[in-house]
Amino acid sequence: MKEQTPKNTTNGRVKAMVKEILMSLVATTISIVLTFGTAAWLEGRKKEEAKREMVMMILCDLAGNIAQAEKADSLLRQGFELQLAVAKDSALLLQNPFLMAQSVPHISYTETVEQIFSSSIETINTLGNVLFTENISDIYRLRKQYKETICDKFMQDLDEIGGFTEYSQVMRIRYASEYIYTSGLLLCQMKEKLAQCQQLMGVSEADFEAYLQKRQEMATTSATDSIQDALLEEASLNLQRLKDAQVQGKEQPSKD
Repeated sequence: MKEQTPKNTTNGRVKAMVKEILMSLVATTISIVLTFGTAAWLEGRKKEEAKREMVMMILCDLAGNIAQAEKADSLLRQGFELQLAVAKDSALLLQNPFLMAQSVPHISYTETVEQIFSSSIETINTLGNVLFTENISDIYRLRKQYKETICDKFMQDLDEIGGFTEYSQVMRIRYASEYIYTSGLLLCQMKEKLAQCQQLMGVSEADFEAYLQKRQEMATTSATDSIQDALLEEASLNLQRLKDAQVQGKEQPSKD
């Protein structure tokens, strides 16, 4: 007679096989989850880092624009104080014909970041916040409006007036009735929207300042800006000197 395998032994082998299969299946499943889960986590983190960098880049660009507008606003207020001084004592213009030249507001900004922001739908998708995107668009619109209605308009009016070396010319500049009011209003709107953007994206003042500091350390634009300001002032003075020379030439009697 053949020896029969005990049922307990057979059942034990079956259970061991099932257990081994189950453990292998669990191990494979865990491996797949870890592989794809880690990849998804890394991809998500990469997207968040890209989003954060993009947000900071845009905010930094706008902060620089607002700083330029603040400087222009200060020049307008300084110009009004000079206008008051000339109104009280017109002899100041005789002492310094170019006294008012230092009050010309100007803004010079690049549109690189704005083009990146507005030209790609992928950028908007990456940011993933509609209100933030709308506010950014509004600030870019306001900065353009500031340049056109303040800086460009000031130069147009100055050209129509014919300069500001004479008392009557200086008094025609609308510092109080137009420029200071409009400048302050636009500047306030830009600042409010920038603050909202920081809040929407969870960017604290400390984070923002640290990022700005990092950018300033990497860039060397401060010296360039100072040179540019000096060159613009020199250009304004030279144009006025040329106009004055032309007037003096016309006033001289003809040699014929």
